[in-house]
Amino acid sequence: MNTRMRYTRLSGALLTALAFSILFSGRAAAADETVVARPDFSGVWLPDSKASGRWPAQRPFTPAMAELRAKWEKATAPIDLTRDDEHISCMPYTLPYMMTTITQYPFEIVSTPRRIYIFTEVYGQVRRIDIDAPPPSPETLPSRTGTSRGRWEGSQLVVETTNILPEAEGSRYPGSPALKVVERLSLAEGGPGGKQLVNEVTMHDPLVYREPITIRMVYKLATGVEVGEYICNQDLWDAHRDGTSSKIPWR
Repeated sequence: MNTRMRYTRLSGALLTALAFSILFSGRAAAADETVVARPDFSGVWLPDSKASGRWPAQRPFTPAMAELRAKWEKATAPIDLTRDDEHISCMPYTLPYMMTTITQYPFEIVSTPRRIYIFTEVYGQVRRIDIDAPPPSPETLPSRTGTSRGRWEGSQLVVETTNILPEAEGSRYPGSPALKVVERLSLAEGGPGGKQLVNEVTMHDPLVYREPITIRMVYKLATGVEVGEYICNQDLWDAHRDGTSSKIPWR
């Protein structure tokens, strides 16, 4: 075999190998894209009260919290939670309640590769979920929405929130500095918009509850709905000016 033929065969073999390499790398890339394909939660959502879970009727309070609540109820009875609610003074919700309420308050999700934003209409609250972020600094101050870090497990977004401002034993849903809220968000088919947002919310608070509490929330896509501006203080002022007897600003 002459030198020219050897080079020709060698070139052909190299071209064939290169073609297979490109083919398999393309398939591998496609497979990788399939593996890391992540849903887009962006849009306006409303709680689906019929499909969502509820807090347990008898919450598993620790003995210490049960004693504190018994003292509070004795000192403040009778309590009417449709009227005697801490939010009548325009105090915003804390986690997890801002995600577990079933009343028809819309919220909007805006997704970016490194951060997901949740904008609520009621109280105008904003959550920021940082993807693959490091643990928060010990000096991070607590807030009502806490510090949220997210990570992807396949097509499910797992969000852990800490540094949540504690609620007192006199609140509807008390909390402690040890509270950690874990959410598992995913998309599912169904609902009027063709897809639903499912959020399995688990509360870990060993100073308040003997065991974790999980509530499965379902939100429906609210096509055509915009998250508006809601200023609770304006409602309080209007109620005062008009002399209304309503005890809750927005009712």
